[in-house]
Amino acid sequence: MNVLVYNGPGTTPGSVKHATESLRDFLEPYYAVSTVTSKVLETEPWMGKTSAIVFPGGADLPYVRECKPIIPKLKEFVSKKGGVFIGFCAGGYFGGSRVEFAQGDLELEVTGNRELQLFPGIVRGPAYAGFKYNSEVGARATKMQVNNGTMTYNYINGGGVFVDADSMPNVEVLAHFTEPLDVSHVQSGPTDDNPAAVVLCHVGKGKVLLTGSHPEFLPKLLAKSPNHDDMKNIIELLQSHEKERLDFMRYILTKMGLNCNRDFNNVRAPNLTPIVVASSPMNTSKLIEFKTLLQSKFPNSKQLDNSIEIKDATDYFHFFEGFERCYELAKDELHDQDPETVAKAVVFINENEAYPSKETLHNFDMETYFKHLNPNNNLGSLLMYSEVVTSTSSLLNNNKTLLSAIPKNSVLHVGTIQVSGRGRGGNVWINPKGVAAATAVVNLPLKSPTTQENISIVFVQYLSMLAYCKAINSYLPGFEDLPVRIKWPNDLYCMSPSYYRNNNIKLLGKGLSNDKVTVNDIEPAYLKISGLLVNTHFLDNGYTLLLGCGINVSTDGPTTSLNTWVDILNKEREEAGLVKLPHIDVEILQALYMNNLEVLLKMFVDYGSSTILPEYYRYWLHSNQIVTLTSHQNIRAKITGITSDYGLLIAEELMPGSDYKLTGVVYHLQPDGNTFDIFRGLIAKKVT
Repeated sequence: MNVLVYNGPGTTPGSVKHATESLRDFLEPYYAVSTVTSKVLETEPWMGKTSAIVFPGGADLPYVRECKPIIPKLKEFVSKKGGVFIGFCAGGYFGGSRVEFAQGDLELEVTGNRELQLFPGIVRGPAYAGFKYNSEVGARATKMQVNNGTMTYNYINGGGVFVDADSMPNVEVLAHFTEPLDVSHVQSGPTDDNPAAVVLCHVGKGKVLLTGSHPEFLPKLLAKSPNHDDMKNIIELLQSHEKERLDFMRYILTKMGLNCNRDFNNVRAPNLTPIVVASSPMNTSKLIEFKTLLQSKFPNSKQLDNSIEIKDATDYFHFFEGFERCYELAKDELHDQDPETVAKAVVFINENEAYPSKETLHNFDMETYFKHLNPNNNLGSLLMYSEVVTSTSSLLNNNKTLLSAIPKNSVLHVGTIQVSGRGRGGNVWINPKGVAAATAVVNLPLKSPTTQENISIVFVQYLSMLAYCKAINSYLPGFEDLPVRIKWPNDLYCMSPSYYRNNNIKLLGKGLSNDKVTVNDIEPAYLKISGLLVNTHFLDNGYTLLLGCGINVSTDGPTTSLNTWVDILNKEREEAGLVKLPHIDVEILQALYMNNLEVLLKMFVDYGSSTILPEYYRYWLHSNQIVTLTSHQNIRAKITGITSDYGLLIAEELMPGSDYKLTGVVYHLQPDGNTFDIFRGLIAKKVT
């Protein structure tokens, strides 16, 4: 499920960054946290896939103007769909019934009723005097009493108080200000109770969290802000009470019914670890070639005490020779360093060294990987592995000279934990253990050496997902029953366990035939377990593609995982008296992925897309799926395949009122690149 953070007129870049990073720390991988515009919220079908919508800090009036068309949808999402609304500071004002801000101040005053009315009263501010827009002059660290008996300190700058909140039905005050305010927190009556700083409102089927302070603000980000020197005392106070803030954030998010990370170690990005480079026993020449190319590509490298330093486009790298001698030295260099700015440590295993044991590299067994890799493979014959890496994809994508030094069609870069994982649209997150992150480096010629036809690289994304499906279903006998499918163009889906149980589906010995799930049931029946990000470069008169993929092997949140499905299949097997299947090992899965991708790529380069599309169709979800072409008078069409040249969807127009009869008109479809639901905003071109 999604957690959507509004990013549009009214927000400040800092508030959006704090909100998204903090929520990703606490909520991923259980939820996918991303930013959206008001246009997306107005036009896209986001409600069914969203758990929470978040309005960060900024200014309330632009929210009112920009979001007027979506007010009814926000109300429906909360009250009827049971969704969660979170408003931090300006978002807290926006969620009230009336705003009274800086009354009497000719420059700052904003007073008026609000349409959203999720909190049934007035939000009045600023709680503390001195506020100025685009300034930290009025900022402070405010002490608050939490209703569970604890204390916390939050950053506040212009935030309000929720007037008379303690006496309102369906409103629970989660935290009170403990220090005197500069505005009244009551409309009438006694003022001896503490002012409400954070409230939880029950609205219909849903819940609303509104704050005057900024519990989502991270002291480490404040310390990097341009005005950090002016906030030195504030930052130090917040840092000294960081544990209490983390406890409070988890408490209020859990009160909203959201599933949070339980270990606060997950909230802080872990130390990077060295990238270990090893070669297949059958391809040791690749390791030598890599070292030689590095020397030629970086003639101005610098010799350090134990390593060689090079500088590429965005990163410094320290290259060490010999695992036994240098791994701990390289690891020490990375301890307590900023993952984004520290020089990345790379350790080459010498040709005469054994692969590291699991006592050293706890989460990946290189020997097992190479044992299952086809000895004749080029792909994957050079393995780069790190237990904690920034991003297997971005590290290579952002440093093109390093990328150009990699021997062709050789490298698979694997990371157990990514602290800056990347997805479509620039989303960034921490990939935890259990999500197998890997980037394959693939090189293709401009033309096929066999047919002399131009290579259409759009098909590589299809090949990659097909290779993963084949790797999963051929893992061992019995794994052919594991219900994995491809959602066009490059997402990997697996059947929802709840759909499987609710419909009494049995898969043993049959796999998942296309007639088990109707076309209209695709959305509730399947859950995403992986996506592919392809970065393409033109280097050395050919294509270099980075195929980045993170697949849920053993982490269920927020969807399901491969090993959950192994457990489900084992229940069927146990009932049938069959031996249980083992859980999938990441090392074996990645090796099988490389084996299958090598075969598919060769077929594609030599003979074109027609050789692989029939097998791709066996796995994809879209045969006979009906779509509405909004760019052509909302006509309905049935998807029948993919074009062999540019990989576009083929859709045949249906007779009005029919799901089967065709008019003979054919359209080629492609996504518009902006839609929340890829099948909602298809660009259609009529071809016959």
